[in-house]
Amino acid sequence: MSPRTTQTILATNDDLDAVVLRSIANGLLTTIACRETDMAMQHHRFTDRIKGLEDRILEYEETFERAPEGYILNDGRVPHFRIPCGNGLSRPAKWIKLNDDGTVSGFADTDGPKSNPHIAKLYAQPDDQYTEEGDARPALPLPPWFRFLLVGPSHDFALLHNALVDHDDWGLTREVHRYRELDREFSDICIKLEQMQVDLDAISQARSSSESRLLLARASEQVDKLENVPRKAQATRSAWKRKSNGRGRPA
Repeated sequence: MSPRTTQTILATNDDLDAVVLRSIANGLLTTIACRETDMAMQHHRFTDRIKGLEDRILEYEETFERAPEGYILNDGRVPHFRIPCGNGLSRPAKWIKLNDDGTVSGFADTDGPKSNPHIAKLYAQPDDQYTEEGDARPALPLPPWFRFLLVGPSHDFALLHNALVDHDDWGLTREVHRYRELDREFSDICIKLEQMQVDLDAISQARSSSESRLLLARASEQVDKLENVPRKAQATRSAWKRKSNGRGRPA
């Protein structure tokens, strides 16, 4: 029974007996108890919601005070990784993660939980050194032992890789792997070029032999009536000409 219903009954009935009044009072007590229960449940729900919002705010404030999941503190591992922050300015990446494709993901300390990670490629950075007089020291050629480790057997390359991991420079480590991959590609293409050159020389020799047989057979004299057939100027040239450096190019 609601308070409004009770008020209406009392206003329209002046001679209610004790039984009816007791019934009305019990109804009001039941309504009050139900509403107290509902209020307690709502208060509990609102308290949980407020606690959840407070936790989210705290998480938002602290997210970039500690590493996001899967990330670690940059700490000089990728010193050149800088993230644009507007007006031509940038900030160093604070949190970084190495990706499977050899790139690195990162966040600046000004990013938030809803920020997308920035992606950068890894490269070895120059290590500028100077003499006591302040002159820049020139970079020397790679020594033979280092080249051997770069392109040598897997066991030797693993030693180089592990040493670079201890050095904790991700860009340098990635550059070493990049050089090894490119060296393998270079070697594979050189082998293909050598095989193509062998095939080209064989075809060239076979073509010369065929031309000799055409000469001996006096082939042009057999069809000399076609001498005046209109033809394009380039028809007498080969479709491929060899440059002075030995490489070919289209005619």
